[in-house]
Amino acid sequence: MGSRPLSPRRCGCHLALEGGCLRPDHPDKNKTDILKHALKSEEGLTQEGAVPLREVNSHPEHGQRRKDQTDPDDPTQFHLKSKGVNLRQVYPSPGNKTATDVDIIAIHGLNTQSPDTWVWDPKGACVNWLEDPHMLPERFPTARIFTCDWPADLFEQPGFVQKMIDEFARLLLAGIKGRPPAANDQPGRDRPIVFIASCLGGIILAKALVIASCEYESVKRATRGIIFLATPFRGTSFQRVATWAEPGLRLWALIRDKKVSNLLELTKSSFDLRQLVHSFTAFCLENDLKDHIVIFYETGKSSLPRKIAPWLHASLSQEQPLADIDSATLEIVLHPLPLDRPHVTMNKFNGPDDPGYLLVAGRVSILLCDIRNGRPIERADLWIRNNCYSLTELRIERLSGVLLPMDRCYINLAIVEQLSDKTSPSNDEDRVQEASPFSLLARLNIKAPDETIKVILPTLFKPRKSRGGQEKQPSRILIRGQAGVGKTTLCKKIIHDFTYRKLWQDLFNRVLWVPLRNLKRKERLQSSGYNFGYLFYDEYFSQHLKGDDLAKALWDALGDPKSDRTLFILDGLDEVSQDLDDTMRKFLKKLLNQPNVIITSRPHAILPSDLDPIQLELETIGFYPDQVRAYVEKAFTDPETGETDSEKPGEIQSYLQKHQLVQGLVRIPVQLDALCYTWSSLSDKVIPQTMTAIYRAIEQSLWRKDIVRLGKQQPNRPQVVTHDHVQELLPSEVENFIEAELSLLEGLAFTGLHNNVINFRPEHRDTISRQFKSTGARVPLDTTCMRLSFLRTPEPLSNSRNRNYHFLHLTFQEYFAARYFVRQWKAKQPLNYLQFGNRDCSSKVEPATFLQEHKYDPRYDIFWRFVAGLLDADGGVLGFFQTIEREPRDLLGPTHQRLVMHCLSEVERKESELRTKLETKLEQWLLFECSFTGNSELAREMECPEQVLVNVLKQGFEDVKRILLELISRRTTAPFSIINITSSWLNDDTLRRLYITILRILRYQHKGLPDTVLQRIAARLEDSDSDVRQAAIEALQGQAGLTEEVLQCIAARLEDSDSDVRRAAIEALMSQATLSLDVLEPYVKPLYKALLQISFKEHLYWCSSNGGFIGVDLEYISLKSREHSLKEALISKATRDGRRHRSKVLQSGTGRSHGARPGLGLRTEEQ
Repeated sequence: MGSRPLSPRRCGCHLALEGGCLRPDHPDKNKTDILKHALKSEEGLTQEGAVPLREVNSHPEHGQRRKDQTDPDDPTQFHLKSKGVNLRQVYPSPGNKTATDVDIIAIHGLNTQSPDTWVWDPKGACVNWLEDPHMLPERFPTARIFTCDWPADLFEQPGFVQKMIDEFARLLLAGIKGRPPAANDQPGRDRPIVFIASCLGGIILAKALVIASCEYESVKRATRGIIFLATPFRGTSFQRVATWAEPGLRLWALIRDKKVSNLLELTKSSFDLRQLVHSFTAFCLENDLKDHIVIFYETGKSSLPRKIAPWLHASLSQEQPLADIDSATLEIVLHPLPLDRPHVTMNKFNGPDDPGYLLVAGRVSILLCDIRNGRPIERADLWIRNNCYSLTELRIERLSGVLLPMDRCYINLAIVEQLSDKTSPSNDEDRVQEASPFSLLARLNIKAPDETIKVILPTLFKPRKSRGGQEKQPSRILIRGQAGVGKTTLCKKIIHDFTYRKLWQDLFNRVLWVPLRNLKRKERLQSSGYNFGYLFYDEYFSQHLKGDDLAKALWDALGDPKSDRTLFILDGLDEVSQDLDDTMRKFLKKLLNQPNVIITSRPHAILPSDLDPIQLELETIGFYPDQVRAYVEKAFTDPETGETDSEKPGEIQSYLQKHQLVQGLVRIPVQLDALCYTWSSLSDKVIPQTMTAIYRAIEQSLWRKDIVRLGKQQPNRPQVVTHDHVQELLPSEVENFIEAELSLLEGLAFTGLHNNVINFRPEHRDTISRQFKSTGARVPLDTTCMRLSFLRTPEPLSNSRNRNYHFLHLTFQEYFAARYFVRQWKAKQPLNYLQFGNRDCSSKVEPATFLQEHKYDPRYDIFWRFVAGLLDADGGVLGFFQTIEREPRDLLGPTHQRLVMHCLSEVERKESELRTKLETKLEQWLLFECSFTGNSELAREMECPEQVLVNVLKQGFEDVKRILLELISRRTTAPFSIINITSSWLNDDTLRRLYITILRILRYQHKGLPDTVLQRIAARLEDSDSDVRQAAIEALQGQAGLTEEVLQCIAARLEDSDSDVRRAAIEALMSQATLSLDVLEPYVKPLYKALLQISFKEHLYWCSSNGGFIGVDLEYISLKSREHSLKEALISKATRDGRRHRSKVLQSGTGRSHGARPGLGLRTEEQ
């Protein structure tokens, strides 16, 4: 071009050819003169308008170097130029806490540096459009803006191997990845980046993104848009003069003892450059960047020959764009944009009104708008988060209507493959009746496994040893659990913690919860070729205007072979074992075989054949005792004041200690919630004693709440029933209000029990409501079901018509089914017998006939218990037992006796001829079992009547007594009648073989034992058998308020010949809150004297205060061996304080205890 524009700081690629050149009117006419002039310039003797070559390597600026510049030829300053990539945050200022959502990173070109290359500087104006407060920062206030300095020198130091393009690219990646985090960054989320790349900086960026992998994968994922400013994808016009210009540059570099950078090759079209462009194009297509690439090319002309030889005539200047439309565009960018300016000003603008700036900033604005709207997959994830996984959808509501915080949702998981081997409790508090396979606890899968196989949620995907002994990170997990034990709550907690607490976000980008029962919906079964797109639309996007697009985006993300960061929660495999056609069954298999899945199912569901291996199998196991206690306390804590009721938690704990069956039931979360909700309405006179009585109380309490929720009106009045009014109603009056709703629940429950259905689809509800309608008006199903406390739905609140419902727990379904049976039994009316199938059909059957047909069916076990309990409450249980005793009967096995025993456990204790007769038969069967099998399955169950056990213990021989006592010893507590009779046997030498078992039973009686029983235990402290002595001490250890006489007997065991007995005595004494010195004095003084003779390293430290209290730290007492007495015991882990105070203690006998265990005190009137 004929004249130079106002002198902005030059674009790097252009300046690489300008360095050392002369003005067009320079008098020198040949290359030799040019070099001579360059040497003069090197010495600082340049003429006006020439740019010294010294400045090319630092930063090309017309005129004098600024004070903050460094000399690239100065060895003392070389380390400053040999650094890697440096990112400088220009907006907002570092340390500013402004919330931002995207990063803009500007990358300069060849042979220049930031920020100079971005500055328009006519006459010192210094306009930097990246940081000028009226330009990019004002337009994009929530973006962080960086300039990126990378080692782009044209001339390199000779003492180093020249870097290749891959090395420049890796330096760039390292610098970008190392940028500081923003104040509002979310862990696990890639912060979006928009790059602005000038000239050859765009080529380096393209190479960096192509090779990014492994540790730089995050940079690749974060890249959301690129603005290319005159990037020569197909070389620059420099290649047309390279044949004579390049040798000149290399000669000049040689004179200066430097090398020309390999980057110069990128200005020329080559095979490598074409390969890079091809790879970058593929990268953009693979990463959905095609529509987020913006290219600007120059239309202004530059004269390369005159930059090399400024004296050339205008006819030889060959003015043309350096990176024109052919050079600066990509095939995937259909509409590149021109900027009417020469190459030197492509990356700098003179102010906010500069037309070029407005065009570039406008395209940046569009990119940022697209980023904030998100890619299709991001919009899909955001929709799911906000509409499907909102806090409202994930809420867990207690029966009281109060929302349950997620931190109080206890979901316990145990490894199934080890569960059978480690169900022994880890401490006394976790002792649970060892359940018979036929017992209620076994039916409800209530167990207390060892803590070592417990799995907490955050560690679910941590590597663990497989069956083969290899450590591997599981990705396919099966979780089994009984209905109502918390599988749905577990699913909600996983979604909640992933979405709101960053659980597993280092492993997965999204978690998709799919209730498998939805695959059985008619509209889905009728879909031809059901696939993931249909599934995602149906589950998540049916309410979105562009739901099809979002479903496709989610499906595409799933199909990306490079992405395995989608976790599926496939809930309820047992619910789709039937009712699927071949097409849906094939799709189900694809779903189950996803690489990352958590599958939930009831325990006995069979996995489909040809399923990919399950790597970890877990089981939900209900609450641990400490969780029960914590839940109860929280249930009676005022959420506003934080104050806990001082009485009710203790009342419930005391009640649970007395009722082992209920103690097991409340390990199921919903059962515990129901008990807590109902407890306030109970009085001391009506505390329920059976499972049926508890459910009756819960039913009454929940109906009173639901009458208000249903908007029931008072009889013969227009007023709606209020909370205060409903609390005054009698039980019979309550039932009058909810006759239609009760009929619906009974119909659902009985029909579901008969058809083995626990989830009721809309078609189930419609059919059942017609079959079981009451004499009153038919209730509106959808609005009624959602307001009944006894029903729950996993469906979103917005999907009211197509909801599935299930009972709070399977036992509530069995309870209402029993209510229906009892209603028909008392009315002597047949049962409606509805059979689900291709054609729902119904028939009728007499209750007695139904009883005869199903009385031994295990599925009806809890149902019959409730029937007996409900009939007993109404005084009609006699006829029920008489019918049970009729044919057909199981005469050879215990099945019949077990049925009778289970039903008797629900009947209040009343003396009657029938009960006596039934219990007598049970006694005979227990005697038979013990005598001929050496075991008793019936006695293992908590339902075995107390009086039956007492009578058999009295009647049976010693072997029978031993068998029964072994079974009773596995319970948490034993009835007082059994304690009384068995403790009396401790004085019977003929029953010596039973002593240890009896003492084991007495050990776990947390309630204080009578003095007579304590005296019987203390008598065994002098037993000749050391095991009996130890068992006796352990039985006394947990008892409070032991008499001084008993304590002296325990203390006497401190000199027992058996070390285990001595240790047990120490622990028993330590457990006492206070202890008289007189008890220990005969044993402590000899012990202390012996210890003083041993050493100061291992000693007993004791001290006194005020002459009235002596603390003895027995925590560190250890025994050398079984052969040595306690006098030869060594006290380890002595403290320095003990050594410092020893002489003072020995001299005065006074001092203050340091570190003494607070549980042991020795009290005396005199020192």
